[in-house]
Amino acid sequence: MCERFIAMGIDFHLIANFGALALITLAGPAVIFILFYRRGAL
Repeated sequence: MCERFIAMGIDFHLIANFGALALITLAGPAVIFILFYRRGAL
């Protein structure tokens, strides 16, 4: 049970790190796009 809990913890950290990286990667262009879109530049 302890080994399974550790494995789940590692998986959770990997998923959390990957999610944070994806969020940062997508948030940058998304914010820029929204700013230009709201200004009517696109």
